[in-house]
Amino acid sequence: MGLNRQQLSTLNSQGYLVVPNFYSPEQCQLLKAEIRQIIRAEMDVNSRGRQMSATFNASVEVEKQNIGNYFIESGDKIRFFYEEDPDKENNEMFERPLNKIGHALHWHSKIFRKLSLEYCKTSSILRSLGFIKPSICQSMYIFKREKVGSAVRPHTDGTFQISTGAVVGFWVALEDATIRNGCLWFEPGSHQKEIQSFYERTDESNFETMKLRNPQQYDDSKFVPCEVKAGDLVLIDKAVIHKSEQNTSEKPRDAFTFHVNENYNADWSKLNWLQPTGRSASFPVVFDDSI
Repeated sequence: MGLNRQQLSTLNSQGYLVVPNFYSPEQCQLLKAEIRQIIRAEMDVNSRGRQMSATFNASVEVEKQNIGNYFIESGDKIRFFYEEDPDKENNEMFERPLNKIGHALHWHSKIFRKLSLEYCKTSSILRSLGFIKPSICQSMYIFKREKVGSAVRPHTDGTFQISTGAVVGFWVALEDATIRNGCLWFEPGSHQKEIQSFYERTDESNFETMKLRNPQQYDDSKFVPCEVKAGDLVLIDKAVIHKSEQNTSEKPRDAFTFHVNENYNADWSKLNWLQPTGRSASFPVVFDDSI
């Protein structure tokens, strides 16, 4: 169930790879049902007076958003991020569409844990990629709702997950992802360039402030769409440039994504926004072949 020689060659040359049928239709439905349960539980908590949430808009400048404890301390929690209201007319956060739920679904949900951290296909792929002691540093359920799902600006995952070791994204479509409803777009081969931009904690406000060091410009003409079917996996190298456009269709584009970092002979930067807090001093390890 790991990657074959041709798949590894494609990933090495392009910086991303589509792996068909990572999840079955039944598994996709299971994840969608589980996230509905998680949302219902959160709304029940909110109805009793504890209203904690934040907006998230990845189409704006990265250094201007998500500075605060609710976001910064979400590395070991399940937290809710809503679309911004472009007209600034809707003051009720919970009436806005969800943008994503993260960043530790794989810690707190048995279903998400089973289909990420404990999933046999996950470990098989990671072993074929040469990982020795991988851990899942974050997981997210991403909503790109019909007509309102916002765009995600070009970026590399390594900008936000600074490590001396490998980092790979597992992005799985839970609905068919097309150009119209906001599929991923990649600049093939861009992972062969050194990452220049880094989103780092500062020493202002007890490390709650984030700044983007050395922001980069991107050429839209170099991007190609990556349309996939529900259940397909897209593997994403930490250095490949990618984005997604707004969902302009009548169909949603839900996805489940988790990122895996290598711990063997590798350092996870203390400047990363994403740090395990409270529950554990480290991220959950998928397997350990270093012993």
